[in-house]
Amino acid sequence: MRLTCSAAFWALFASTATAPGVQAKGLRRKLIAKNDCTIMAVEPLALEGGEEPDMILECELSAEDAGGVSGISAPILATAAQLKELKDLIKSGELAAGEDILDIEGDEIDENHQIKIEPTVSMQAKAAKAKTAKADKRRRLVDTTGDLKMLLVKVTDSGGLTYPDSPATMSDEVFGTGVDPINLKSGLEECSWDKLTVLPKALTQGGSPDDTHEVATGVVEVTIDISLTDQSRGNVRNAITTAVQAKLGHSLPGPYDYVLYSVEKCYVDCGWAAYAYINSWNSVYQGVYYKRPGVLMHEIGHNFGLAHSGGLDGATYTDHTCTMGNPHYSDDAFQCFNPAKNFQLNWYDDAEITEDPRTQGYTNTLTLVGIDEYPDRGDSPVTVRLETGGGADYFVGFNRASATGPNRMNDEGDNQVTIVQVNGGSGESYSQSFLKAKLSSGQSYAITNYAGTGKTVTITALSIDISTTPGTALVRITNDSTPSPTNAPTNPPTNVPTFPPTPAPTNAPVPTFPPSPAPTRAPVADVSKYVCTKRQPADPTICAEGSLAGGSCTSENLGSSCGNGGKVCWWASCPGGDGPPSPPTTPPPPSPPTGCPACAYGDNGVCCGTCVDSGKPSGRGCF
Repeated sequence: MRLTCSAAFWALFASTATAPGVQAKGLRRKLIAKNDCTIMAVEPLALEGGEEPDMILECELSAEDAGGVSGISAPILATAAQLKELKDLIKSGELAAGEDILDIEGDEIDENHQIKIEPTVSMQAKAAKAKTAKADKRRRLVDTTGDLKMLLVKVTDSGGLTYPDSPATMSDEVFGTGVDPINLKSGLEECSWDKLTVLPKALTQGGSPDDTHEVATGVVEVTIDISLTDQSRGNVRNAITTAVQAKLGHSLPGPYDYVLYSVEKCYVDCGWAAYAYINSWNSVYQGVYYKRPGVLMHEIGHNFGLAHSGGLDGATYTDHTCTMGNPHYSDDAFQCFNPAKNFQLNWYDDAEITEDPRTQGYTNTLTLVGIDEYPDRGDSPVTVRLETGGGADYFVGFNRASATGPNRMNDEGDNQVTIVQVNGGSGESYSQSFLKAKLSSGQSYAITNYAGTGKTVTITALSIDISTTPGTALVRITNDSTPSPTNAPTNPPTNVPTFPPTPAPTNAPVPTFPPSPAPTRAPVADVSKYVCTKRQPADPTICAEGSLAGGSCTSENLGSSCGNGGKVCWWASCPGGDGPPSPPTTPPPPSPPTGCPACAYGDNGVCCGTCVDSGKPSGRGCF
């Protein structure tokens, strides 16, 4: 018998009579939960350029409470304060979504299929750790290494709406089974250096190949008995889960580690490109987004238990050194992860170290290697965790972006030392992270009153060398109880990257953009320069920071010679070389302070410290 949501679970709400011989058409009876439910947190990804959606809370019902159907989630109907309380418990790491439970025994599931929570009840009192909770929090709720079995489900609704790509095309777009070289499988395997392998295949409950239902490698098709156009996001997802289980003859996830659903479009409860369940097996994609490698890796990252990665501006998604920020939305690019996420994923556990800079007299100098050249690291770490004692730890890494490594499509902070802080969990569980600094050679980042100790911990990129393989960053970490080789600064350090002192006096004229030495000869013909980046910079930026056009960048304003990741050779015509002597002219304004990237200048010519992409023009401006 084909079991559907409407025929099984939701049918429990239909009442046929209120008393013997009395018909009660149109009425519904209450469904009272008999068991606990598993707390589920949904992380939606915004549409490209859209507003950031908030986390959505659901609870996965027991099969007994869902009419014999497993994998059914119901929204939690509670006050705003109760929902915030539960979200805070998840975001702090006190509760693990996808594993810990909510005591709803005796609670009502209403006619809108929502779990009703009494408004006076504390969510912390109703929530509890799962009886099978694991002692080691880090990376243990789901698998992130080894052979990961994945399934893609192509969905058709009751009206025939389905995404038009064929199953074979979809298999290629997600798993690279045809001609597509950049996809979910290639991205995860490259970023992990093959610590995981994606295995796309339809399987039976026992794990044997299911050739009966597989329509292309790793793809099955299902038809749901409801319409996408008038049903909520949650109802659609539950209908898909029910249909897949009925077709394959076993519950989900069953033999799979991760299952992906592709729907034609979102019509109700929209604003998302895709969404995923944290520490769980399921993700859902609308429209073209199923074939965007960056989007796929972002959502599978949530399945892995990763939270979002915020940037220097403090916004949730703006760390563009990490795919858990706003990912690449194109069809030919992906990014890897920042140092905090790398630590949580455990892909580089043999190249992680933990330091405690709270120690009196602490100082250490480390040679870091990026994950881009992880196999060549020798004894050098790729991730350094700095303990704070309260869970909000810092993570330091070298964001190496070579021409051929897995990080080649990185979008921010190429070949800089990056410093990231997590909100909690010590990098061992779900927690929002924020990019704190990107350091070029000679720059420092100072953390005042580190972990409440009263000490200032300073992280300095002493040197960066990318002329060798592996490229390296020499980093020194000290606290202010360590004798300094130079005089202490007059002003207390601040939580921004500091630059070498400028030779210009404080009352020097404001520099104009771009800077140039006083000419001694008349200029001759202009020359063409270029930069290779995704977003078009201003011409003065190209002239100040670019290379002479030609060689590796032969195609003006095209991406063919800029590698992968949607990067383009942006050209500009720039002042040329020397000509014959010219008469004296008005002296030019002074040059900018050493270490201040040209793209950091605003319209008024004032250096604002550093630009968001730290020397990589992108139009994102200054912070």
